[in-house]
Amino acid sequence: TMKKLILFLALICAQQLQANDGVFYAMGNTLVPLKETTIRLKKEILNLTRKGDWVQVDIYFEFFNPGPDKELTVGFVTPPASGDVSEEEAKHPFVKDFMVMAGDRILPYKVAMMSETGFKVSSKISEGYDFVYHFNIRFAKGVNVIRHSYMYKGGGSVEARNDFDYRLTTGTTWANSGIDDFELNINMGDDSYFSVPATFGAQPAPWQVAGVGRLASNIFTVPYIAEGGGKIRMVYLRRGILQLRAANFKPTEDLTVSFWNLHNEVNLWCDKSVKNDFAGIMELVWGDSVEATISSMSDAELRLYRNLNYARSGYDFKDETLKKAFSKYNWYIPDPTMKLDNVPNYYITNEMMQLITAEEKKRKAKPGQP
Repeated sequence: TMKKLILFLALICAQQLQANDGVFYAMGNTLVPLKETTIRLKKEILNLTRKGDWVQVDIYFEFFNPGPDKELTVGFVTPPASGDVSEEEAKHPFVKDFMVMAGDRILPYKVAMMSETGFKVSSKISEGYDFVYHFNIRFAKGVNVIRHSYMYKGGGSVEARNDFDYRLTTGTTWANSGIDDFELNINMGDDSYFSVPATFGAQPAPWQVAGVGRLASNIFTVPYIAEGGGKIRMVYLRRGILQLRAANFKPTEDLTVSFWNLHNEVNLWCDKSVKNDFAGIMELVWGDSVEATISSMSDAELRLYRNLNYARSGYDFKDETLKKAFSKYNWYIPDPTMKLDNVPNYYITNEMMQLITAEEKKRKAKPGQP
């Protein structure tokens, strides 16, 4: 997971980045048995919905008890906040609106540090300093329906403005060592561009877009992400959700959904085997002189940068040169209904746009220029 702050090595540039401070607040987690159990996790429908820096989690479980009625202590585990946080912030979990419902009854629960509870679980599930929400569930013989809902705050760093971690691997702690029928629905909001793991084990993760969007066909390798060997795929959702469905799901890797800061995101815009026309955008954004950077651009580069915000909004260019130039980017999906009014300043600010158009006008005004 990305609980430990990651460092992203640019995928195109050879320059190695230095470590940066960041913050981890909380992570989502599948319910785990805090003692040995014969109960199986038959079905899980997991819904993750982004709400700013928080994620709303709503889960539907079906557990199967093969024997007589039994009561089991069940826990939800999240690490304390770490990184650039105060001591006071680290004293409580960044989880809110926590609720568990068994059948038609909302269950009472307690919150404590794992070391204070006396529960003995594997260090792969929890460390002593982790917070655990624990409660008792009476499982009748046969199928038992549990509904779970809460919100948790994601982390971030200089490399990624938002990281949302969720521990899927704890789903393997039930008697069947997995989830017989698993469904994951991720809603990161309209017009979102983010990364997800490319695998949850030896096989590629069977992601699908439900709605209007695109799942990048190429896989990026991020050396400093441990899960899955650092292999991620980029997702662009104009509107809709990202889905994953699997039978006999036994994940050996956890989920991290990341929104990268621009200096990393730009390297994830297109397959690294093709030319990225905007590889130098950080010189424009962070360079010592925006004017000098713009004056050094070719006419073709000026035109591309002038149209970048429109392309990111999905403008359906009539000019085939522009359409071809932008079609290689994962986030470009032409929309014939999109108008040029009120286009957000995704990457090019109003000041930059004025400087670009001024430079183009200056060049056209020179003698001998068309």
